[in-house]
Amino acid sequence: MERIIQQRRVVWYSIIRYISNVVKGEIINIGIVMSIPSSGEVKYQILTPKNSKFKAILNSKVDEKTYKLSHDIFIHILKSVDNNNLSFGLNPSSETFINQFVSQNLPKGFVFSDVRFAKSSNVDLLFNNLLEEYVGSKFLNEELGSNSMVVKKKAIQLISKKDNLDKLIKKNIKIKPVKELPKSYSIDFGYKLNHGLEFIQSAPDKITSSYDWLERMSFITDNYSKADKFTLVYNSLSESNIDGTLDQMINYLTSKDERVIAYDIFSSQGEQSFNEELLNIEKYAQPVEELEKVLA
Repeated sequence: MERIIQQRRVVWYSIIRYISNVVKGEIINIGIVMSIPSSGEVKYQILTPKNSKFKAILNSKVDEKTYKLSHDIFIHILKSVDNNNLSFGLNPSSETFINQFVSQNLPKGFVFSDVRFAKSSNVDLLFNNLLEEYVGSKFLNEELGSNSMVVKKKAIQLISKKDNLDKLIKKNIKIKPVKELPKSYSIDFGYKLNHGLEFIQSAPDKITSSYDWLERMSFITDNYSKADKFTLVYNSLSESNIDGTLDQMINYLTSKDERVIAYDIFSSQGEQSFNEELLNIEKYAQPVEELEKVLA
């Protein structure tokens, strides 16, 4: 199959920092804002007020409320671009967009790095790499949630970025590995590719639920012959892998069944590989209705 070479696009970005007390001079990196002039797209993410990264500099309820207000104003101004609100006079197709944004009456405490230039054929990956480098994976993971659904939330986030996948991938489906038994098992995502079914399942990030998950996945893969592929997504930095337990479980499942593959979607390489998988689904998967016919 001929490989399509994606064109590299020009991007401009700035690191967003926050300083709560000018006298103390305590400052932390809290996010990234990026503009892609060729498409008029603006990408941004900043930490929410409850993130543990603020423990070092927000010392009172007043400090917390001040940041929350600043955070909300910041998001409001940038969302005006998404909503085609021209009241702020921002032009997302301009190479000076970030400078235009910084010149607004921005909230107290926000500080921006110099505007930096880059070219990339994968803007999403570049954006995520910059967030990990300057803000930190630990704090970004908190933004997805603190319960055992954090991996699934990240998978949903990546799937949602593709416009057409909601018509091709079905969430929370039920399958019966053994027809003679009444018990059904829940799978996070499923789709129909060619003549077979393929599934995506998230691994738990809590050690207490990981052994039940392994037993369930082992039973499903041993007994469900309709599936051509099981894609496991996981977080190698989760609680369930503090001592390498989850890695051992993933290795066990992938080694005993060639249909099973796995991606650490909280790593740059794993996220990129999973995104490539999603592009393949977007190209070749059949509509959800075809999947439902097979599952019926």
